[in-house]
Amino acid sequence: MRFVVTKVCSGGGKARAGALHIAGAGIGIETPALLLSTRKGLPAFLSCDLLASLPLPDSLLLHVCPTHFIEGPPVKTISAIRGLHGMLGLPDHILVAAASDSIESLPSCEATNKFGASFETPSGRRLVKPSDYMELISCMKPNIWASLADEVPAWVTEKRNKVSVDRTLRWLDACIALDVASGTNSFGVIVGGSSLEQRKLCATEVSKRNVSGYFIFLLILVIFSSFIL
Repeated sequence: MRFVVTKVCSGGGKARAGALHIAGAGIGIETPALLLSTRKGLPAFLSCDLLASLPLPDSLLLHVCPTHFIEGPPVKTISAIRGLHGMLGLPDHILVAAASDSIESLPSCEATNKFGASFETPSGRRLVKPSDYMELISCMKPNIWASLADEVPAWVTEKRNKVSVDRTLRWLDACIALDVASGTNSFGVIVGGSSLEQRKLCATEVSKRNVSGYFIFLLILVIFSSFIL
């Protein structure tokens, strides 16, 4: 994965635009870019046959939530059919895997503990550990994936916010250790809620890890960052 800066904000600003080149994709994605939300890998608002009618290359960039696949199909089945690209019949699309579900809600921070993040599923609440998460990532074979994070809303206490950052960094280390691609397509998640100090701390620590870029949670919003290391 490679990011090429094409334009920098004038007047002393730090904003920049560029193109994200992903190995095997054969196309550069200009940033900022639209990241289409999906349910189990397929767009929630239109059928697959209409994807081609959307402007390129934005229609090639799909957000996939790995936790949607906790209850099936089995990871061995997904892996055997060449990951999600093969299962969905979208070999030319770029799949970005991140545990945040932009359609429904954030994970349940009250039920999250030091072992993993808690998610609501059709069969009830499930605890997802970094090892569980990476098993899903390994079988799905996304073009880009973001590490598991302890997401919290902006109104939590400073103590809980600090715990969120500590857990997210610890889980990032666990995910990196289990990453068979050695960080070539991984994004480290930056959390910290409304605390500028905690966000700086998290960003500084993530930048020390072997990741290709950042996935930023801004309060309750998700930003697909183009800041590639």
